[in-house]
Amino acid sequence: MTKRQFLLDTDVGIDDALMLIYLAAEPDAEIVAIGSCHGNCSAAQAALNTLKVLDVLGLDDVPVAVGAESPLTDVISAPHVHGEDGLGDVGIPPSKRSPSGESAVDQILRLGLERPGELDLVAVGTMTNLGLALERDPKSLTGFRSVSILGSYSRYPRPGDPYTVDANVFGSPDLADRLFASETPLLVIPVDTTNSVVFDDEQIERMRNATTPHGQLAWKILPFYFDFYQTILGVWSCRMHDPVVPAVLLDPSYIEDEVHRPLVVEPFEGRHRAIGRDGLPPGSTRLPARIITKVAEKRLLDRLVLGLELPLRSLGSPTD
Repeated sequence: MTKRQFLLDTDVGIDDALMLIYLAAEPDAEIVAIGSCHGNCSAAQAALNTLKVLDVLGLDDVPVAVGAESPLTDVISAPHVHGEDGLGDVGIPPSKRSPSGESAVDQILRLGLERPGELDLVAVGTMTNLGLALERDPKSLTGFRSVSILGSYSRYPRPGDPYTVDANVFGSPDLADRLFASETPLLVIPVDTTNSVVFDDEQIERMRNATTPHGQLAWKILPFYFDFYQTILGVWSCRMHDPVVPAVLLDPSYIEDEVHRPLVVEPFEGRHRAIGRDGLPPGSTRLPARIITKVAEKRLLDRLVLGLELPLRSLGSPTD
């Protein structure tokens, strides 16, 4: 497998932290740089959270750039989901490092130019930084090997579908729509796909008993997330959204179904959501996004859990 190099754009909360740990454990992945965005918490807090997690992972050479804050008058965050500090309010020590001083938008623009076709840009929070990069250069994101996001719905929700929130579009709808209307080919993991990516009892017990530093970090922050999701799922577990995005890039065999539809942002419940539409109004043109509608949930989460149990980089390749 070809090693994939990642530029991450993330609002580091609990599942974002699990994504960082997952990537640090994967032998075929390298985190090149990270930009913070708002969503689970402020972009400033997300940058500090990123540094805390990187310290545990021994990745103190990865630069972290602070992204733009919310453009909305009524800022959306999720302390009830991720804690006031974004990491479950469990007192993780602050890093001795500081953010790089470069803005996350500048970092996107620079790396896309310096390393054309090399980096996978993965955005798992609000799409403010990506939209602002496109505002400055409409072709800026085409310099990446791929651009993948978490957010939107693959189709209009139907009666009986699990309720969920398209938080990454809610938090910055105009800039998300700029991304969807751009010339950027997109790989999309929508929230109606990650709804079913839920840890089972065996996986939870394995995480509880993990003895590695990164496994213990995961178990320190996950109970807060589980407590929130118990009110939604009826079981003490959680949906594991963010790690799915880089997982399908590293191992495409996780993908079990997909559709190709353009994404449109529209009003919904006083906010906005993004929908993959089969058709667009006359005169409207948008590139269809590649939208993953089903993944091998158990196999993907088993891999993530194994990465918590083993020393970093000791996982074999997924196909071994």
